Amino acid sequence: MARFVLITANVGSLFEPDGRLHDPWVKSVSDKIQSEDPDFLILHMQETGGKKFAECSQQVPTIINRLTSILTKFDLLRAYCDLDYEAIEYTALGILTFIKKSIWSQVYQFNFHTKTYEQVIKPKEIVTHGLENYPYVIKHKFPKEFWPSIKWGRKGYMQTRWRILNRVFDFVNAHLFHDESNLALIHENPELYSQNRKRALDFVLEQTTQLENGCTPLLFIFGDLNFRLDSRSFLNRITEKLEPHQVDEQMGSLAEGLQVETTTNTNSLTPCTAHPSELLRRTVSAIEFRRESENEENRSCVLRIEKKKFEYFNHKKLLDDWESYLDDDKEAQNFKNMFELPIAFAPTYPWSEDPENSETLMKTRAPAWCDRILMNSNAFTVVEQSNPLYTSFGMETCTGDHKPVMLSFII
Repeated sequence: MARFVLITANVGSLFEPDGRLHDPWVKSVSDKIQSEDPDFLILHMQETGGKKFAECSQQVPTIINRLTSILTKFDLLRAYCDLDYEAIEYTALGILTFIKKSIWSQVYQFNFHTKTYEQVIKPKEIVTHGLENYPYVIKHKFPKEFWPSIKWGRKGYMQTRWRILNRVFDFVNAHLFHDESNLALIHENPELYSQNRKRALDFVLEQTTQLENGCTPLLFIFGDLNFRLDSRSFLNRITEKLEPHQVDEQMGSLAEGLQVETTTNTNSLTPCTAHPSELLRRTVSAIEFRRESENEENRSCVLRIEKKKFEYFNHKKLLDDWESYLDDDKEAQNFKNMFELPIAFAPTYPWSEDPENSETLMKTRAPAWCDRILMNSNAFTVVEQSNPLYTSFGMETCTGDHKPVMLSFII
């Protein structure tokens, strides 16, 4: 038997020039790992090197070394971090695998070039460049045509395969597309971004299936899947009986607004079906949900939504009442062959990046469970019977805008 711990962490906020989040992040992650005391640990990271990757990617080996110096119970490290930011195929994905010597003899790593399993012997291996040709890793950036309307980003996936205790494990680190605009979810297609994420994850599933090599692996896909709440049901829930009001752009750049065609009813959020001659071209910079009152002094804005702003009148209540809108988290249901343990933790995004105010949500996006661990039926059946723990952590400290998510189980 062996204890497994799987962790996913978006580390985009971790790598900044001042490095101010290094200490709390390393402590939070290492404390959780030590409390679980696994035999096999795999940590998937997204946005490795941060948003200022040209300046801050050099911090990544420092974080790896700090974790290694603390996690002394582990005897073997395999670290694969895509830091080749000048390459076209750059994904900024990272995988850290720590293994105890007690199970070394039962751990084999798959060589995707020779299609053979090889026993792990070398104690430490860190690879940061050339991963697209590295034999023990599959790394792909999503095709540009998946999202042609915006700048081609770093989204993609990275896969490793292991044979542990005579079972084959596929671990896939995936970073799916985010929601570009809060306004587009209301005015255009509420499923605009989720459909794109489905296309990307279906691509991952198709690619991993083609590489099964005759085996039936326990497949775990975990990373920043960027799953978001169903915008219709969530907004209806928190703005019940409130009237929406569109706020037009009055001056300056229109880049943060959304151009829409409307009739004279400027408050309607439904698609317009008027005759083209009746349409006016406007730019909506915000939508406000207001409490109406005959007394103007009693009118108030409950929710204001802009392209990259989500201001609720009581953000603490929004966080404290997360169980009330957990049912609006529906995106995982788009993948009928993938399974997940019940969520019993607060949204993992968007948390404050300020260490002095770390226990609050930022007013940029609606809260969401972006960071997830999904399994195929083979993996789910095994995990479900092993007294698993599925949780997020780091709530008491600043770990950046995402909270890490962990799955622990015994096989």
